[in-house]
Amino acid sequence: MTDKRSEKEAQPPLMDRILQCGKQAFDPELSWEARKANVPAFSTLLESSSTLALMPVLNLLVQPDRVQPWLRTPLISALARLPLRPRGVQHTIEFILSVHPSSTANNASATVGRGASISHEALNAASRLLSSPPVSMSPEKWFYGIAPQLLSLLDGEGEPEMDKAAAFVIGFGILGRKQFGAPGMPGWKAFVEPILASIDPTLSTTVSLKQPSDDVETLGSRKILVSAPDVSKGLRRLSTLLTSHPHPSLTKRLLHLVLLPLWSLSSWPDGNESTGKCYREPAKKLLRTFIQLSSGTKESSKTERPRPNLLKILLQNLLFKGRSAKNVKPWMYSTAPDGGIEIQDVTRNELEDNAGSDLDLARLDTTIDAFMDLLQTVPDLKSEVSELFMNLCMKWLARSTKDRTKPVLINLEPSSENDNPRNSLIEVKVMQKMMSTFPDRLVEDSTQVLDLVGQILSDFVTSSVTSSEDTAAVALSLLNIVLTSPRHQVTPGKEARLESIQNSLSSISRKRDLEISSTAQSLLLLLKYQNMIEEPIALNMSTPTDRQLEDRKSYGLAMSYLTGTDSPPPVRAQGLEIISDLVRNSSPIIDVPALLALFSSLLQDSEEYIYLRVIKSLIQLSQKHPKAVMKDLIDRYVDPNEEYELDQRLRLGEALLQVIENNALAFSGDTAQAVSQGLLFISSRRGYRPKTEKQQEKANKLKRKQNEEAEEAWGGEVPQLNDTLDPKTEEENEILSQIVTGWESKRGAEDIRIRASAISILGSGIAANIAGVESKILSTAVDLSIHILTLEPEPEKGILRRAAILMIMSFVRAMDAPRAEGKRLAFSFAGQSLEDVQRILEYVEASDNDGLVRQHARDVIEGLRAWQINALLPPQKEQTEIQELAGLSIHPRVDENSIGRVRPRIEEVE
Repeated sequence: MTDKRSEKEAQPPLMDRILQCGKQAFDPELSWEARKANVPAFSTLLESSSTLALMPVLNLLVQPDRVQPWLRTPLISALARLPLRPRGVQHTIEFILSVHPSSTANNASATVGRGASISHEALNAASRLLSSPPVSMSPEKWFYGIAPQLLSLLDGEGEPEMDKAAAFVIGFGILGRKQFGAPGMPGWKAFVEPILASIDPTLSTTVSLKQPSDDVETLGSRKILVSAPDVSKGLRRLSTLLTSHPHPSLTKRLLHLVLLPLWSLSSWPDGNESTGKCYREPAKKLLRTFIQLSSGTKESSKTERPRPNLLKILLQNLLFKGRSAKNVKPWMYSTAPDGGIEIQDVTRNELEDNAGSDLDLARLDTTIDAFMDLLQTVPDLKSEVSELFMNLCMKWLARSTKDRTKPVLINLEPSSENDNPRNSLIEVKVMQKMMSTFPDRLVEDSTQVLDLVGQILSDFVTSSVTSSEDTAAVALSLLNIVLTSPRHQVTPGKEARLESIQNSLSSISRKRDLEISSTAQSLLLLLKYQNMIEEPIALNMSTPTDRQLEDRKSYGLAMSYLTGTDSPPPVRAQGLEIISDLVRNSSPIIDVPALLALFSSLLQDSEEYIYLRVIKSLIQLSQKHPKAVMKDLIDRYVDPNEEYELDQRLRLGEALLQVIENNALAFSGDTAQAVSQGLLFISSRRGYRPKTEKQQEKANKLKRKQNEEAEEAWGGEVPQLNDTLDPKTEEENEILSQIVTGWESKRGAEDIRIRASAISILGSGIAANIAGVESKILSTAVDLSIHILTLEPEPEKGILRRAAILMIMSFVRAMDAPRAEGKRLAFSFAGQSLEDVQRILEYVEASDNDGLVRQHARDVIEGLRAWQINALLPPQKEQTEIQELAGLSIHPRVDENSIGRVRPRIEEVE
């Protein structure tokens, strides 16, 4: 054991060995035979080295000018192929996250916050790398090579947060690129088809699903194409992919392919508790998400293909259990022995016989109940539900008027492929169930219903056929739904229709031998009563325009998406898209204060994709209402009532920063003064948060009590797990722990991180528009930065001093820009104040315990000296016209002593 350790220690570092073997294998100065003989040794060295050890070394060596070009090429090739190794994808992602600047900046604060966080920028870098096949490898081979690892991470088999990283790489990096993620492309085949084929085998283009392999299980005379665990895994993968990468377009792209399978799984009547947890609930959640996104999508142009009515499609396939398509094997869902749902191979005749067999009325009622539950639980489906109900009514009433001699429920003779007794019975039962379950949601456009009811009642009165009384009864039920609807109003366009209906009701009510006469009498009284009440109101009402109605509907839909308690991330993202469209079009429906309150609450969303999209929406809103947005954000950022947590305030600060940078001209006057004063208050030491202080005292008291109980149970001091660390590592960890702990609020004072954030935002605001900030604010900001640099030298306040000195740097640079443009500022460094600032900065540059603070101090000192030199020079005016021609006595300039412009003298030159 000792010999192996000494031999390992005697070996040169991995980088030196790679350089040495690479030189022997690829140096062009060596003979071709020698290089060829040494290539296997180079390959063996790389293959025997671990992925985690190779990544930093190769990443360093492939940088420009690190090694010779003839060695850099094979090293780049080796680095590009590392993800293909076992666990290579996870190691690659972890390496990029560990070295990316945005991730390293978050690592320190992760111990205090809500755990380790992966930045959006770092994920973008990892996604770009893994979604770009090496030049020497085909996209098919690359994506099929990394697909098993990414899908495994998607299943949660890696480190924490790796499932979200894998979903981002697949959804954004691979499927988001047309050359790889379009249907039929390598990325689609490697990632989408395995997931969707486990739910619907006909979506696979691989030969294995067209021709069953030897390892397919047999169940009696049927073969199992997809086992129950694989169906459940496919649902989990699809759910993780679409919720961890919540882009609405990707969600719709994938889910529209499995609409009917999702419906069948979500309404599966058999099974046990595990069936509901592993199959019904995930499928129902995905189905609701897709319906919500589809209902909230607008058609972009008149020439675009009309959006299909998903509810109508589901109704036409209410008892869907499987499908058969040409050139692929038919399949059907079936209950497994353990209660799961598996996919079986059936013959085409078996599937058709199953579809055409006698209806199981009990199962049909269960499925219809599931359909009603879907209509009720998916919010904002009023127009879709109303459209579906009207279609059912028209079809049923059209069939009933063909032959008055037959009862409605028996007249089920098929007139087309889609009009058969089976479908007719299902439609009738669904229509009746809708009328009894939620009658208030069935009528959105009452004009169409009134036309239909008026025609039916008129035909009934004139025909005098008593056997059509059932049809008239249904028409009266529809009329009752319209008249009792809270949205029903008597408008000029409805008066003629209501008058015709009123005459028909009067005729029916006089026929005492009819069962519906009393119903007609009641509706006649209700109609007359409503006309008396609503007539004066209708005269004063202004009819809203089509755009106002559409905007109101879109705004309500977006609000339901954003405020729904169970709205998945893609639905919330879709809601933000709808709001952005309304803001972009300057819709009058937008309520700015309510929208700001909503955006502030959404900034607390745990999904980074969502709150980054909220910041983008805030920037968009600020372009229309900059002052209102800035003032609202600074009020919430200061948080005088202590309503927000630290992470939430930091996100508010990030939003405020980007709003200021995108609206620099609006950062002036009262707005700039209010924002600057709030930022100065936070970044100073005046802030006091009594609620936070009480919470800390309570937490500290609880911690002391727990420590005492632990010591009492242990019988002495509790040993620490880090006692086995070497002294140097233990000392470094102790210093880091003290620094991180020192950031927290002490005795109610502001957190160091929020103070650093505030002074950074103030510096960015000054840099964006220094002319819009009052001189008193500028003077106070510089004084505050100087006091922070001199009075707060503790190691844990290093990030605060960095922000303070960067604020001074922003101020110096902002002063130089207007001077170059010939503008004068109300504030500047001069005399003793300039000497004091330079002296303090020189002291900080020589004595501060933070290396970055010292470096920034040197940069600011050099900037001040450059600013002093530039201030002595006259501003350079841009030459816009000819001043003088060499060799000629021509001066086309304005004579200051004359009123007009002197005409230039023209001379001929040979």
